[in-house]
Amino acid sequence: MARTRVDEGAVTRALSVLAEARDANEPMQTKGVALALYVLRGHCPDDWLRYFWHAAGTDHDIGRAQSMHAAYNGVELRVRGKDKKP
Repeated sequence: MARTRVDEGAVTRALSVLAEARDANEPMQTKGVALALYVLRGHCPDDWLRYFWHAAGTDHDIGRAQSMHAAYNGVELRVRGKDKKP
């Protein structure tokens, strides 16, 4: 299914929210992150979105940073269509 300009804009903004959360130095299970993940449903497998959400909530700084980077990279690859796996 092709994305519309409005849809593409929402996806781009959602990825920006996740990138900001990824770069934060604190747990980021916020309403903004939850909304961004909701917007990305249908563009990315739910497993990646859940992985990002769980990583965003951990209290361990190093583990959170590593997991959020990995999850963000997976989400972005899927959303941008560079990884065609289901």
